[in-house]
Amino acid sequence: MEIETVGRVLAEARRAGRKLENYPCARPDMDQALAIQAAMAAAMGAPVVGWKVGLTSVRAQEICGVDAPLAGPVFDGMVWDSGAEMAPVEGDLGILEAEVGLRMRADLPPRDAPYDRAEVLAAVGEVLPVIEWVNKRLPGGIREAAEWLAADGVINRGLICGAGQGFDPARDLAGERVTVRRDDEALTEGVGANAMGGADAVITWLANDLSARGMGLCRGDVIATGLICDVVHAMPGARFEAEFASLGPVAVTVAR
Repeated sequence: MEIETVGRVLAEARRAGRKLENYPCARPDMDQALAIQAAMAAAMGAPVVGWKVGLTSVRAQEICGVDAPLAGPVFDGMVWDSGAEMAPVEGDLGILEAEVGLRMRADLPPRDAPYDRAEVLAAVGEVLPVIEWVNKRLPGGIREAAEWLAADGVINRGLICGAGQGFDPARDLAGERVTVRRDDEALTEGVGANAMGGADAVITWLANDLSARGMGLCRGDVIATGLICDVVHAMPGARFEAEFASLGPVAVTVAR
């Protein structure tokens, strides 16, 4: 398997906003999939500015048909402010997810010893409301082999981010509630604990997952910590808002 070649194919599809008609190679194993993800990131030609942690909730795992979290990079130019208008691209899954976001104030570089929760939370600077736009470059729908999800950067298109607030490790993000509306219609509700018990657990998992892969979190990185309600679909012409109880709103309008 030509890891770099497959990574370039996925990067080109991501940059072009298109979906591949066929899988670019035989299904990889997980080590190969993570190597493909790294090759894709190198071929993107854009800095990594954050991470999407996916499949952190039972609901997300049921939707995709997998049983463990995965993390993928978010690239410069793929983070938008709340209120952005975005257009679906050809073959777009058009799935929107409300998530608790975190922004790093300090680096957490790779190391031999695992990071504990207190170390990780001490490096977090802000908490913010996020809508993730989910899309994939591979054939088919949302259900996918975990290895292909990993290779494709955990099928993120990018993140829409609301205003940040100073982070306090004692804040009850597990109890943070959200309601997602399409225009004025409430579609789904959820709570922060649905993602691995809370964003603190997710960011600790991510710091150690990246460290084990020889990477790290960097100052300024924005982290989407996973779906905490049900997914909604990006209907053209509609405005979607995720209203968090204490974090406030984040919204995106889908172009016709």
